[in-house]
Amino acid sequence: MRWNLFVSFLFSGWVFSCNQVNPRDELLFTLVSGLNPVTTSTAVSVTSSAKINVSGTSVLLKYGTPQNFGISLVKQPSANVTISLTFTSSKLQVNASNSPLTNVLTFNSGNYNVTQTVSLSSATQILESSTLSITSNSADTYYDNVSGNITINHRNSIIAYTGNSFIFKENVAAPNLTPTIQFSFTSCSVTPTLPTGLSLNTSTCIISGTPTTAQAGSTYTVTATNGTDSANQNLTIQVEPTVYKVFVTAATFNGNLQGAAANGPAGADLKCNADANKPATGTYKAMLTTDNGARRPCSSDNCGGGVSENTDWVFQSGRIYIRASDSASLLSPNSAGILPADGSGNFTTNPYYLNHSFDSGTTKEYWTGFAQSTNFWQTATAQPENSCSGWTTNATTSPTSNGGRVGSSSSTNYAALRNGSGRSCSTSYYLLCVEQ
Repeated sequence: MRWNLFVSFLFSGWVFSCNQVNPRDELLFTLVSGLNPVTTSTAVSVTSSAKINVSGTSVLLKYGTPQNFGISLVKQPSANVTISLTFTSSKLQVNASNSPLTNVLTFNSGNYNVTQTVSLSSATQILESSTLSITSNSADTYYDNVSGNITINHRNSIIAYTGNSFIFKENVAAPNLTPTIQFSFTSCSVTPTLPTGLSLNTSTCIISGTPTTAQAGSTYTVTATNGTDSANQNLTIQVEPTVYKVFVTAATFNGNLQGAAANGPAGADLKCNADANKPATGTYKAMLTTDNGARRPCSSDNCGGGVSENTDWVFQSGRIYIRASDSASLLSPNSAGILPADGSGNFTTNPYYLNHSFDSGTTKEYWTGFAQSTNFWQTATAQPENSCSGWTTNATTSPTSNGGRVGSSSSTNYAALRNGSGRSCSTSYYLLCVEQ
């Protein structure tokens, strides 16, 4: 009776061979006892009814923590036995490989019962499952073309806020900083103590409050834990008496932005100030350039002539700009109101960087009208349609590549201003709005 219960327990929990087997050879896998780390707390004896011993038929694999997985044979083979492994490369790596491993292990009559290991690493940070398939081949018919599957449960101990550097305005309620935490946690902590007026919810890791004292940027470490696993993120928090906000509109618009205004940029400004994403305070202008001189930052590459090249430009030197949605640090322009770009389209002149992308959500494209990366911060003027004729036309552009230029909300290099070729002026895109 006890033997029947034991076999029933094993039968219900493990993977089976699809080959024709003897009545006492039902099980393909049994667990290898003593492998470190093991994936089960239950020690199960290796029995003669199994063909291949494994360290676990269900593996909990944490991202960033490789784990050894053990394999051996139960029965002494009459010929060499090779083990091949297949898996989903987007989710799992085996021995640091993203490709299936053929004949990765070899067993013979002398080492058949010696555990050999492979290293498993999670290639995905998402909480999901994948399958590791094990196949043996041999001239010994007992082990030839025997296969079975191991379930891999991917986990990740991670805490991530929408940015890593935030600048709050003194005596103004800060937006709640809510992290994404990809594991089960029970408490949160922060060191050192947050700036006066800000606090950390120890149950949710949300940072909130109203900072009351200006301070330079300082680093804080937020840790989420469940007593066994933990994750942390370092945040830089700065408090300033004055900051200027930037946002991407909720609404989209075709290339005719003028409306009843004096020109295209002026019409775009009206749209910024009427948009649902506009903060409660402040006046905003759209970050656009035109081929008619109504608005531009530079008339030469990277404003070689300085601020005198600006016309109704939206960014100003000495100001601190932040992302309106979460106060993530964006930029502080140079004396010409720009971030100088290098020959590769990156902002590499210290300290003039784009610290975060202009939006933290799904990538959006917004009208800009900027030239290609060999003419940094200049208006695209090869065709008037590059800025939709000063943002006054919504005519279909043919070819489309001659149309209005756009920037990407998820970029931190020059693609934030000019992302690829043109877009038809008849198509709708967002606006990037800057507080004045």
